[in-house]
Amino acid sequence: MIVESRPVALLVAEAIPLLRMLTSEMLSEAGLRTIEVRTAVEALVVLEENSAVRMLITGRNIMGGGVALAHLVHHRWPKVGIVVTSGAGADLYPELPPGTRLLRKPYNFEDLIHEVEAGLAKIQEELSAAPVLPVGVPPHTGTEISSGMGAVAAPTTEPDKT
Repeated sequence: MIVESRPVALLVAEAIPLLRMLTSEMLSEAGLRTIEVRTAVEALVVLEENSAVRMLITGRNIMGGGVALAHLVHHRWPKVGIVVTSGAGADLYPELPPGTRLLRKPYNFEDLIHEVEAGLAKIQEELSAAPVLPVGVPPHTGTEISSGMGAVAAPTTEPDKT
């Protein structure tokens, strides 16, 4: 299991109470912290308020739509891994955002853990490959010449008259 220095939380968004509870229990037994929600709206509230969430596990048919939630999370929180659970087969893949993992219902403990570990490993790999900027340094493209941002110092042909 992948362990980070900060607490990792998995957000379990599932409409069926028993399945939500069992999924959270399986993950807890594997040493992971879970947060349970019933709807896409509840999931978004948790994501807005909790930066420890590293993965979303959502049912396809939750209120608000699991696939729509997956797209929104992929766009707004690209560092959060996504697993969509569904009784549908692989034909659901074209509807999912890139990098989303699909877990077919009914799933067992080993399949769930495998998908979560693979998703967390991918996130960790992407985070470690990303360039790190010092705190307070805004990223820029170098095209904001009018404000002085991105300008390159070069030798001038005229002497300084100050």
